[in-house]
Amino acid sequence: MTSFRQTAKKGTRNKSILLSTLLLLFFTVTIQQCSSPEEINKIPEEKGKQDPPNEEKPGDTGSEENNKVDKSGGKIFKDKITIVVPADAFTTSVTMEITTQASGVVMGEFEASPYYKIKLPRNFSKPLKMELPANAEITQGDVYFRFSAPGVEISSQQESASTLWIKGVKEGDSYTATLEPFEEISTDAGELIVGLVKDYQTSDDSESRAITAEQKCVVFAPRYYHEESRDIALHVEEAIKRLEAIGFSFSKRNKQIQVEVKQLNGADAYGYFIPSRYSSDWNSLVINSQKLSEKEEIKRTVMHEMTHFVQYYYDPRWVVTKSFMGGDFLWMDEAVAVWAESLYVEGISSVQYGNQFCPLEGFSPLEGEDKGSHGYGMAGLVRWMANRYGNDKIVNLHKQQEAGATSVYDAFDDAFPDLFIEYGIFLKDYIRANGVKELLQGIGRSKMFINSMNEVKSNEPIGIKPHSTFIERISIDPDYKLPDKVTLSIKVEGGMDGGKGQICELYRYDNEKKEIIFVDEFFDSYQYEEVAALQEKKDMLFVVYYHPFNKESDVTMTVRLEEKLEFAIGKIKLTIDELNNYSGFYSATFADELVVPFEEMKGTSRYVKDKVIFTSSSTYTNTWSNIFDNGDCSWEITLEMDAKSLKIIKGTASNVSNIYNRSGALTKKQSYTLSFKDVPYIKTYTDGNNRSYRFGASQSDGSIENFITAFGNTLEEMTWDGWKKKEVSSWKPNTKWSISVILDTR
Repeated sequence: MTSFRQTAKKGTRNKSILLSTLLLLFFTVTIQQCSSPEEINKIPEEKGKQDPPNEEKPGDTGSEENNKVDKSGGKIFKDKITIVVPADAFTTSVTMEITTQASGVVMGEFEASPYYKIKLPRNFSKPLKMELPANAEITQGDVYFRFSAPGVEISSQQESASTLWIKGVKEGDSYTATLEPFEEISTDAGELIVGLVKDYQTSDDSESRAITAEQKCVVFAPRYYHEESRDIALHVEEAIKRLEAIGFSFSKRNKQIQVEVKQLNGADAYGYFIPSRYSSDWNSLVINSQKLSEKEEIKRTVMHEMTHFVQYYYDPRWVVTKSFMGGDFLWMDEAVAVWAESLYVEGISSVQYGNQFCPLEGFSPLEGEDKGSHGYGMAGLVRWMANRYGNDKIVNLHKQQEAGATSVYDAFDDAFPDLFIEYGIFLKDYIRANGVKELLQGIGRSKMFINSMNEVKSNEPIGIKPHSTFIERISIDPDYKLPDKVTLSIKVEGGMDGGKGQICELYRYDNEKKEIIFVDEFFDSYQYEEVAALQEKKDMLFVVYYHPFNKESDVTMTVRLEEKLEFAIGKIKLTIDELNNYSGFYSATFADELVVPFEEMKGTSRYVKDKVIFTSSSTYTNTWSNIFDNGDCSWEITLEMDAKSLKIIKGTASNVSNIYNRSGALTKKQSYTLSFKDVPYIKTYTDGNNRSYRFGASQSDGSIENFITAFGNTLEEMTWDGWKKKEVSSWKPNTKWSISVILDTR
């Protein structure tokens, strides 16, 4: 039995223990309440947001929203979306912003969940797991995560979004997908929009993005476009084959190319290649679902945009830069892409037709000109190059870009060293072979209108651009009374070296047939003869001046009506005082005036461009009276004159004369030849309806060698000792000489 005393001691000891415990708890609580703030693991305040409770750690799931994780990983969540971040995915604590998007804005009726814009640092090094529940149970077809990131539509240069599609995996009530790290690592924040898509189907059954020889692309399209999506996939595969066949390489692309089919805004929007701002793996194509019935245009679009796709890998710029703008090589890219369409689809693209003047206006875009549109037009140059040098050589342009060419001009010049030497040939071929009627009729400059014999000059000098053309239109007032026998003189001035020796072409628009006809090619000036018919039919002339030089020059053109030169009779006379091996004064005429009367020295004249050509060729027999000998003569004369200055540019003449005695026996035979040049016009004499043009040169004008280029004389005579022959073809130095030409119109 226990005594009362012992019992009392035991009770006292128990009370002491209880009191000590209460005191300990009191001091513990007091110390916690009075401790310093630095001892609290406090999360830095973020503007516009409240701190989470002190006891909440990043990644905890006890709240409705968490937007922070640290190096140890965790979960980011808001509303219905969860992002699982593994440990060491980020090297420091990070914050993500999640914003719910308005329903139906991203994918319309195909949205299977809310869509979220996620702003996160781009430097995660491990895959992030996305979790999203569907709005409602989906019993048919697959569900896909659709990620989109900022990019640019290359062909339109409009801000857009590249897409990445990942098949969702059902885990409980949610779907999951893994987002791989970006190619371009950066601490800067990037924006993604993500949500679930229903009622879409792929063009194949691939579960992987790995590229294979058989499947280099996959198309995501609404289920009711499944057959069309397969066609698009075939077009992509074929485009890749055809581009590789001419030397382009897709070797830098190791994942399947994703193509999205969805409705696009814009009547002319068929589809685009969109490079991603964050990763080239996200580069994608989008095709407008509203255009799928236009099968040939869809083929053309796929070929065009796949060309942009492969061009991307030859552009040495930073991934982010390439997703903002096309850059200095944009017009080259567009020119090659429009040309490449013809590798898969026949015909010329409508965008090239719409910009068909670009090759005529200069190699490089004009100031203020849209680079992409210029490229559409310059597909004509790429087409010409491919035909001339080979399809497989076009890729060299992009290889030069990849190697560091600083301009499009340098890329073309380095890839094709002969191109700018032959650029004039291209311009001429382009005018003749690529819709001359549409090209020339579309000229916007006002016409040069002729209503008198006065000179008409182009309104102002044109600052013609490097590697371009200058085009003028000419028409004659139908009410103007034309004089008889007129020509239209055309003169082009300016350009390189004063425009001398540069190619021009003349075309005529037939107002009745509504077609343009090539007339002639000329250098700097031309005489057009069919003036009366031009006026009567109300036709029009086009003059094209080619400027295939890497320099800007001023060019002007003048036109005027002039009297038509028509020569009916012509004679040439040569005198030389002293010949070698010949005694006495020498004189000869073509034709021989001792046999042929002047009025019988008949000939004809014609215009060749800006030259007048006179020719005379005949045989004449003169029967003299009984007291004189008889004779016959054969001669040929050709003169080429400048229609403006009337200078004889060059001439040739030959003559053979035979003299017979009264018995009919041949007693003398003389033949002589002459070649000359640069004989100036002197004067015109008028006698009634006849005009006599005089030309001449003599020792007062300089040395004989400056005018006479060749001379020969052979004389054969019957003497008491038989036939004697004498030949001479040269003259003594400093001899006196003269040459004269007479041309009469009647």
